[in-house]
Amino acid sequence: MRRGGLLALLLATAGCTPVVRYTDELVDQRFGRTLFTRFPATLGATTGFVVGVPIDVVAIPASWAFYRSQPKETRDPLSVFLFPSFVLWKVGALFGAPFDVVEWAAYRGWQPPAAITQQERDVIERTWDSRGYYSEYPVTPIYPPPPDGG
Repeated sequence: MRRGGLLALLLATAGCTPVVRYTDELVDQRFGRTLFTRFPATLGATTGFVVGVPIDVVAIPASWAFYRSQPKETRDPLSVFLFPSFVLWKVGALFGAPFDVVEWAAYRGWQPPAAITQQERDVIERTWDSRGYYSEYPVTPIYPPPPDGG
């Protein structure tokens, strides 16, 4: 029974990108978190990174072998040699997650969404344009109907 629950949890968190994004949101003021959440998350992230540095040093032989096995065009020494520190940094930032839940329930969940400025809207539109999702121009509006009734 426990293995089934663990397997379900692992399948639910199949990718680590959402976790990395969430930990970034926990420590960054731009995402609306208050100091109540950001301080424990930052403290946990810093502690995790510092704890990971000795592990980085111990893992140098394995890291070096992995680094040398990669094509020269795609080698990134920081991501290879500091991988344990990076993982512990993100895991440490999750220390702020319970504080984030409390903050959301008591404060952030009751706040209206922030109004978007014209500059932010322009950035979003340029991003969508660069992705090529809506490449059919010009767009013909279908509502409201054109003034000629047609």
